[in-house]
Order: sequence, then C-alpha cells, then structure tokens
Amino acid sequence: MRRSHKFAKPIILRDGATVDTLAEARTLMCSLPKLHQRNAHWQYAGELLSRALDRGEKYSVIDARAQFERALMAEGLI
Repeated sequence: MRRSHKFAKPIILRDGATVDTLAEARTLMCSLPKLHQRNAHWQYAGELLSRALDRGEKYSVIDARAQFERALMAEGLI
C-alpha cells in the first residue's frame, strides 16, 4: 500500500461515521465479520480498493469508491 487517496466526496454511513479515504474503506471492510467478507460484492470491492491503493489513478479510485458504496448499500450500512 503506497498511499491513500481521499475520495472526492466522503461516504456517510447510516451511523453518522464517514469514510474519507481508500485506507479507511479498506479498514472498514476488513473489520466486517468474515461471513460478510466472503460475499461477492465485498470481494470485488476489495480487489478494486487494492488496485486503487497500488496505482493511485483517478479512475481506479472512482471505481473502487463506487463498488465500495454498492457493497455498503447491500449490507444496509448506507
């Protein structure tokens, strides 16, 4: 993990917490129970987050954020 990039707009969770960076998204994802982490939407989010952290390209960050939001919606966290 070379660096962490800020999202253009933070993600606000249902409990009021915010996720502002790729690193925070990864931390939140890793804190979920293993059962949830095995779901396809989380696995894909993890792949995109790792790629975005490695590359740091604008569009890889955008893609990772979008999939992370989809996974959060699927879990009812946003």
